Amino acid sequence: MNLKNTKIFWISVLIFVSAVIAVLVIVLIFFNRKPFLYAGTLETTKVIVSARVPSDIADVLVAEGAEVESGQSLMVLSCDAYKILAKQIDNDYDRVIKLMERGHISNAEYDSLVRAKQDNDLKLSWCNVKSPINGIITTAFREAGEVVAPGMPLLAIANPYNIWAYFYVPYSMLYRLKVGQEVIGILPEADNIKFQGQIIKINEIAEFTPKNVQTRDERTRLVYGVKVKFDNPDLILKAGMTIESSLLPDE
Repeated sequence: MNLKNTKIFWISVLIFVSAVIAVLVIVLIFFNRKPFLYAGTLETTKVIVSARVPSDIADVLVAEGAEVESGQSLMVLSCDAYKILAKQIDNDYDRVIKLMERGHISNAEYDSLVRAKQDNDLKLSWCNVKSPINGIITTAFREAGEVVAPGMPLLAIANPYNIWAYFYVPYSMLYRLKVGQEVIGILPEADNIKFQGQIIKINEIAEFTPKNVQTRDERTRLVYGVKVKFDNPDLILKAGMTIESSLLPDE
């Protein structure tokens, strides 16, 4: 074999090896490629419990972080004015009953007193502030001894078992998603712990990507919100955390 043929031979070998390496790299990239993950911020059902009557706070029965059940007493308002009025109404009620028996009072006067009693009893019941949901006390806005007015917030309660996130996807992704579809969520900052989730809502109207998305280019895209509810039996997921998902069961 002359020098020219030898040179051509080794060039051919080099080209062949390079081609094999390129194919192997492409195969490795293909089989090791990671699916695109959408990111969402976790939210929970949150209720602000407010005062319904003007009063000072007699006692706070729960602390921040405490688990509470629906109907559990959270705060006690003194409601001294309503207690005094209740005694007066009860005395008047006893007298009215006797006058009714003798025919000395009209039905309208009797009905008026009954309404006053029912109204005051209802306000007295509001003095025992109760939880409207099962959840955890996240914020206590008031302390014992403070005076509150109707509408002033007293406590914030969150239900960590009802936790979800919105993911914003392009139009081309919609045909692959449906309500009820099972998905997997991942916490990237916690060793990629996985959580089972389910799509519970897909917005029908497109919107611009929310402002909390980092880049301007992403914010100018029209996307559809996909709401995913996640299982949270161990209460690892917290409101405000970022969770990622491909939104596809096979990826």
